[in-house]
Amino acid sequence: MLPTIVQSTLILLSISSVIQISENSALSIFEQKKYKRYTDAQGLYSSKDDVDILTVENFKNELYGNKRAWLIEFYNSWCGFCQRFAPSWKALATDVKDWKSLVGIGVIDCSNDQNNAICREFEIMSYPTIKYFHENYQEDLKQLGHKISVGSDVREHRQKLLREIMNEQAEDRGKQYPNILPYTHEDLSLIFNGVDSDVRYTFLIVQEPTDFIGQELAMDFHKIRDISISYSFNNNTDLVKMLKLSKFPAIFSVAQDLTFQSLNPSASSREAYKISISQFLKPKHITVPVNVKKEIFEGKWLENKAMDMKEFMHEREREALKEKIKKMGDVVFQMDLETALRYSLKHEVAGVKEITGDKLEALKTYLNVLAKYFPFGKYGQQFLRQLRDFVASRTTLDGNEIAKLLESAEKEESQVFSTPQNWLACKGSSTAFRGYPCGLWKMFHYLSVNAADSSMGLKGASPMVVLGAMHGYIKNFFGCADCSRHFQEMAKRQGIFEVTSWDDSILWLWMAHNEVNKRLSGDETEDPEFPKQQFPTQEKCPRCHNKDDSWNIPEVLHYLKHVYSSINIRYIGSDTRILHLGLDGSTVRSEPSFFKSIDAAMCFILYVASFLLIIALIHMFLRRGYRKKLYAHDLLGKV
Repeated sequence: MLPTIVQSTLILLSISSVIQISENSALSIFEQKKYKRYTDAQGLYSSKDDVDILTVENFKNELYGNKRAWLIEFYNSWCGFCQRFAPSWKALATDVKDWKSLVGIGVIDCSNDQNNAICREFEIMSYPTIKYFHENYQEDLKQLGHKISVGSDVREHRQKLLREIMNEQAEDRGKQYPNILPYTHEDLSLIFNGVDSDVRYTFLIVQEPTDFIGQELAMDFHKIRDISISYSFNNNTDLVKMLKLSKFPAIFSVAQDLTFQSLNPSASSREAYKISISQFLKPKHITVPVNVKKEIFEGKWLENKAMDMKEFMHEREREALKEKIKKMGDVVFQMDLETALRYSLKHEVAGVKEITGDKLEALKTYLNVLAKYFPFGKYGQQFLRQLRDFVASRTTLDGNEIAKLLESAEKEESQVFSTPQNWLACKGSSTAFRGYPCGLWKMFHYLSVNAADSSMGLKGASPMVVLGAMHGYIKNFFGCADCSRHFQEMAKRQGIFEVTSWDDSILWLWMAHNEVNKRLSGDETEDPEFPKQQFPTQEKCPRCHNKDDSWNIPEVLHYLKHVYSSINIRYIGSDTRILHLGLDGSTVRSEPSFFKSIDAAMCFILYVASFLLIIALIHMFLRRGYRKKLYAHDLLGKV
């Protein structure tokens, strides 16, 4: 009984300390469930991090009998130290990403109930705990890994890992690693001993005993078959004298005939030495892959503020939504269409001080198309028709008038917009990417397909209606002047005004969009998470691509009509109660507001009249009651 009480007390003290350290307000039961749902056994780490996320499901399969070693953090999501530590551990995984085939940087969340047995089996008593497991590790009750003290930053984490690897090699393990033990000979005669026969150059770094540049470079370049990396310490006096060195660190290239050449890195850093080696090898036709350096957290993790768990959950929720949207494929979201429309009217049309002449005519054409085909609900369609009619009656217009009308429409009681002003499928990796241009393209694709669907076969309907509106809008209102100029040049070159059929109008816009994507591919404006591609991709529409890589136009047209049809709109984040009328864009005529007032008044009058009638009937029955006895047939009638 006593041990149980003691154990319970320790658990309570542990929980108390965790709450104090975490600097977070306590999470409700609902929030804890939400946390578990959105972290999906990933805890403080996610699939976008370079760490390997381990769970009870994969831990032993990954650890035992694996050709690579493991450096694993055992942590608790609610632990403030672990929250501070996570950015530093992520930084290590990114920093040594090139070592991934040799050693995995892993994590396992011990606060997850399913992982409890693993953490208990490996005797994890505090968080975070770091353990190293050598290659080909075997399951044994006494084999619990080698505990390593936690470093203060990513540099110390990396150095502690390298020390562990050196210890492994000193004990004749770590065969999968390149040799990172120091070269101790007094000259270069044995520097090619133990390396593969196809190695053409060995790079020798002479450094202080406390430096790790040589070991780091050996690991960084382990995949390059034509070279090897070796290092020696500056206390190897005979070697230092032979190389005539006085400053450290220093680096030399050594050829197979033992001729050597001093290199001159721009700085005494790992990155500078990597660049120097790459530059030396380039004229030798030895290619060294240059990875784009990713920003990582390099500060002291103990000085890092513990994360706000609620904000962390919100971020995970956003990530989950982002992944869900990706999996949905080529669909159109109501939120993107409404956000594009709002931006168009609020920031571009309303931003013009005086709208006259060609600008006014372009705006009239644009609003006419929106009023006919934009997928609004009843009151949204009413707003667009009123806006269209308001502009149609004017010969000159101040953009501020549009802003005021839109401001009124954005009020919640107006029930015009069904979504907040945010992006879903058009959301970029940062606010500098995608957004409005993406939303505008989607909106015009949608309008072109639905104009064709609604108007095909109608007498007098012009297939140019949407393309003409788009051309006029881009020319007169689109905020990017260069983009507008490019579009107009392309429109003229590709014969936008020569389109004569509804199908051709859909295909012309598709062709134009792909031409723009091709032009902007690799441009600095391209979102790295969403590279510009020719649409639709082979993955999304295999039938759209012929075997010779040409387009199968009938299949492309069929695909476009499906993707941008009204039945393919998705309503994530939309209030569908606002959209339940007129979703197909039809002109649902709403009764004038005075009819609504009359209806309300009539309902009130009927209510009062009904109430008075009931009072009168009760009064009548009561008066008859004292004159004679009341029977059922007096009320229901005699048979």
